[in-house]
Amino acid sequence: MKYILLFLIILSFIGPVANNDKSTSDVIKDSIYNYVTCLDNTFNYLVENVSFFSNISENLYKTSYNSIMKDRIFQEHLVQPGETLDSIIQLYNTNIDDIEAFRKVVYKENQDIVSSSYDVKAGEYILVPSNR
Repeated sequence: MKYILLFLIILSFIGPVANNDKSTSDVIKDSIYNYVTCLDNTFNYLVENVSFFSNISENLYKTSYNSIMKDRIFQEHLVQPGETLDSIIQLYNTNIDDIEAFRKVVYKENQDIVSSSYDVKAGEYILVPSNR
């Protein structure tokens, strides 16, 4: 019974991308992408709608924030054309152990400016942790 259920779950991710025009490797790649996207959407839904997961997410953010900001201050930065969030973070920080933690802090502090995919628009001012 558990094998049938596993087969049906796998089939639910393969089915929508199966097409006569696609090779087997493309179907497998697209079905894995569907699976990862499904997990990401589920996690985002739980964080937004279930208090238990919201608390866990907030605690993870606080841990990142405290580890980054213990010896840094926020610096206002005008985003120039061609700059990425990573290049801006590296401009103001010399010792970056975990760039993802920096991205999360910058995103949280600038939610109305920085997109969820960490894209920034030129001409906007953002707050960036800085050890300079």
